[in-house]
Amino acid sequence: MKTPLSYHTEEKTSHWSAVFSLFMGVTSLISAEFIPISLLTPIAQTLHITEGMAGQTVTAVGIFAVIASLILAPLKINRRLVLLILSMLLVIANILVAFTPNYIILLIGRSILGICVGGFWSLASAVTLQLVPIKDLPRALSIIYAGVSVATIISLPLASYLGDLIGWRKIFLLSTLLGVIAFIWQFITLPTLPAQQGNSFKSMLFLLKQCWITVGIVATIFSYGGYHVFFTYLRPFLEHNLALQTNSISTILLLFGIANCIGTVIAGFVMGKQFKITMIAVHFILLMLAITLMFSHKNITFNMLLVIAWGLVFGFIPVGWSTWIIRTLADKAEMMGGLSVASIQFSIGLVAAMGGLIFDHKGILGIFFSAALIFLFALILIQLSFQLFTRVTGHPIA
Repeated sequence: MKTPLSYHTEEKTSHWSAVFSLFMGVTSLISAEFIPISLLTPIAQTLHITEGMAGQTVTAVGIFAVIASLILAPLKINRRLVLLILSMLLVIANILVAFTPNYIILLIGRSILGICVGGFWSLASAVTLQLVPIKDLPRALSIIYAGVSVATIISLPLASYLGDLIGWRKIFLLSTLLGVIAFIWQFITLPTLPAQQGNSFKSMLFLLKQCWITVGIVATIFSYGGYHVFFTYLRPFLEHNLALQTNSISTILLLFGIANCIGTVIAGFVMGKQFKITMIAVHFILLMLAITLMFSHKNITFNMLLVIAWGLVFGFIPVGWSTWIIRTLADKAEMMGGLSVASIQFSIGLVAAMGGLIFDHKGILGIFFSAALIFLFALILIQLSFQLFTRVTGHPIA
């Protein structure tokens, strides 16, 4: 029988294979979440629905991810079992989508996927805390979050290319295969992972009563919002504003994903040494990138480099916010994980709706201006959260 791990033991055994199994889980989860973005047209044509209806399958994932993130974190169930169930549900969700005969079954499959996404991310930081010593946490988190970057490559340029060759249903079957590999890997490598003590809905509400936590959550919403308000309209920008051909767009999206992966890996080393200054610097750089994009739309090559830089710098943000949770609330990481996932999904949904109105009325320049303004607010809120934490606890964030 596997021995339960401690949250606070510095000399604990490192379970790096289990960490990489979570990387595989993230890759399969996020690729499944975003594959429809590159395959909206063929999905809509096959099921005789509009592209707008097909696009709602991404929205369905977000809605159920928020619900799952708030419900699963307080439950006192062994996290190994929860993660394995979520991985199995991922496989079922992809199979439903791959063989769906109609729109209803498609939505059901995507809703199940949403439960997997929300459940996994709400537990990710706390589970990682049990798998490696505290000193190795930023590196472990960067490995896990690198799965997001790999999934971006799989779900955008690669899925789009292969979808034209073998059809969208087979793309989801390939995604199913990734899910099966993740399940088997996790089954073999994950140790017993007890739920954190004191988990409850009451504890989650108590966290929100602490001002520095609430400000940090709002900062998270702005942080992800500034990125996604542009990312959502990245393809229209490349296609219409820069007038790139399909092959060039696929290449830029591929480079974007690779740069994002590199940024995530670098973040794992930097965040462990200079967390506070890195978090502030990253958001300032993204603010400057958004402003520069506003005034450089005539230089195609320079714009492409800025887009790639955007992907590189964003790689720091997921690792950064997970590190923030572990540095400030390690003993409440599961509760904060649930709140963090809910705030991120809310942010993505909010900026998608807001960005649509801005893009229709002000075009891509309005998107860049909005991104810059959102990142400015994020910077202010991050600094305020850090100051409030120091004032309340008496311990500065390094």
